[in-house]
Amino acid sequence: MVAFREELDTARRDELRAKTAESLSKLQRQFLNMALSNMNNQGASIAPPATTKPLANLDRDVAAQVLLLIQGRAQAWVKDGHIATRWGPSVRNSVAKLVERLLPMARQQLLVFETESKRSPFMADGPVIFVRLSAPLQERIAGLSTMVRDQELQHVVMPLTAADHAWSTHHLYSPESHLFLDSWLCVSAREIWVEWNRKSWREEEPPARHATNRIDLREVMPLDFLSASNKVLSPVISRVAITPYADRLRALQEAERIHEMMSTAAYAMQKEVPGEVLSVVDRLWFGEQRPFQAARDAFRHIETELERWDTELEAERSALARSILGIVPGDIVTSESRGKLLRLSVTGVTLYSGGSSVSFMVSGIRFRKDGTLGKLQETLNLSFTDERQARSE
Repeated sequence: MVAFREELDTARRDELRAKTAESLSKLQRQFLNMALSNMNNQGASIAPPATTKPLANLDRDVAAQVLLLIQGRAQAWVKDGHIATRWGPSVRNSVAKLVERLLPMARQQLLVFETESKRSPFMADGPVIFVRLSAPLQERIAGLSTMVRDQELQHVVMPLTAADHAWSTHHLYSPESHLFLDSWLCVSAREIWVEWNRKSWREEEPPARHATNRIDLREVMPLDFLSASNKVLSPVISRVAITPYADRLRALQEAERIHEMMSTAAYAMQKEVPGEVLSVVDRLWFGEQRPFQAARDAFRHIETELERWDTELEAERSALARSILGIVPGDIVTSESRGKLLRLSVTGVTLYSGGSSVSFMVSGIRFRKDGTLGKLQETLNLSFTDERQARSE
């Protein structure tokens, strides 16, 4: 059903684009042009938008960057005189309407929440919670954040498990784990994070409560310009299939083990293959039989097959990683680690496994602090250790 879902998703985006591709006001066009100009100053080479319908052919990645720039720079553009107006409620409302039309057209970010806990001999890694930041979800978060500020609350929570079908959320843990988590999306006035309960190994002990890292809302969404209305999330089926991956991972590990064994044997045999001097002797001593030459030809064939096998193994690593993480090239992945935000436009996903551990590597082009796409390559690493193995240690 993947192709069918992709077809529906494309049709939905085309319908939204047709609805939002109407002409912009003069002020809205100024903010859009200012954002595109900032991106071009960074080497983006984006063509000027059309005169009548400037949003009609706007690229999804460009729209995502425009939203981040508007969140971070809209007021500064007015203050610095780049846009000739005075910031006030009417200007803010005009920008908010532009944001409302851009939001469904922009590529969604995938937020990665890692558990904040120190590893110990009695605790396994994880879990990692992935939340796809869809347009309805951003509107819901904006409403919750406003509620926190208006009611002077610390934060509000909403269960994730019951809404996984609509929130496009999934949890990733160690391959052998059958852990079922009670988790909640937490929203404060400025931050978003996930808290979850994990049952103790001893039945008499209460569940341990853990929290993930926190992400600044203004760093990942145009919070200041989203409607605070509490809209109902549409029941969107996630394209991420959550299935156990331990068996497939073990099959990959076995194939890698056999490949390593054959490579070691083949390259050890290479030392025994004679050089050109012995090739002459081969011809003189054995005539047409030439066993030394036959050995050389056999090694070349094995070497070619091992290279092909290595290519196939890398393709399987990438396919398995994409299936497990739900990340594909082109996605925007955002994570917070040690107080710093990492946002990547994904170019590749792979994994490496050994023994009781597995590590995922998400590589891509890093976004700059202002929200525009840069040129530096960066890698996000996620590592897991088998829970039973960690406990036995």
